Amino acid sequence: MTVLRVHPFIPLALLLVSVTGARAADFAFEGTARDQQGEVIYQERHRVSGSCKEGSWRPGSQKVDYIRPDGDSPFAKKSLTYPDTLIRPEVDFRQPDFNETLEVTFGDQQEVARVEWSLGNGEAERWKLEVTPRLVVDAGFDHFIRANWDTLREGGSVEFRFLAPTRGEAYDFVAEPDPDPLDGARHAFRIKPSGFLMGMLVDPIRLGYDEQGFLTHYSGLGNIRRNQEENYVVDLRYRVTEPADCPLLP
Repeated sequence: MTVLRVHPFIPLALLLVSVTGARAADFAFEGTARDQQGEVIYQERHRVSGSCKEGSWRPGSQKVDYIRPDGDSPFAKKSLTYPDTLIRPEVDFRQPDFNETLEVTFGDQQEVARVEWSLGNGEAERWKLEVTPRLVVDAGFDHFIRANWDTLREGGSVEFRFLAPTRGEAYDFVAEPDPDPLDGARHAFRIKPSGFLMGMLVDPIRLGYDEQGFLTHYSGLGNIRRNQEENYVVDLRYRVTEPADCPLLP
């Protein structure tokens, strides 16, 4: 049996880093969302807990508060956990103004995605979807972009399946360089449906990143409701408030 001896002059936290190869790291950022008329409609405040592993940062859980411009208390909240892969977090989203809840969970074997969504006073809708290696869920798109950073920067494209949770379906999407630059973004990409019909119905989501792989711009359909029938189309600009202790890019 190996006996772990702690030298009195070595902090335990440093010893654990050497034993586990990981150290705790929190990361915080915020975003300001504007509508299509340029009016500020809300702010997002993100706090992510994770660890530095093998030279790059890996999230474990994430909390998002949505704050109105004239308020301090959140009007909506989202929690994400990353039990298996960064591109498929489990999701718990709540928007009380519309009595909306959304949960996405996975079984122990990560083979089935379970989606439960309710809006207003209607009964909750539930779906089960097969999990495939290309399935991307919610904020997992951000990690998907970073995982394919070199390919996208070199002008290539990457296909994936994107979960539309309120429809209980996953659709074929493609991530690719955006031919039009985003003001203030070092790199511009977009994700869009790869099928012709869906491409006619769903606008691309435009994404801007800095050189370190941090998402600075998001332009497209958001998850905050404008009314009972539709969500806002938003232009989000993000900034780091507490940087991670290690690189975001793998």
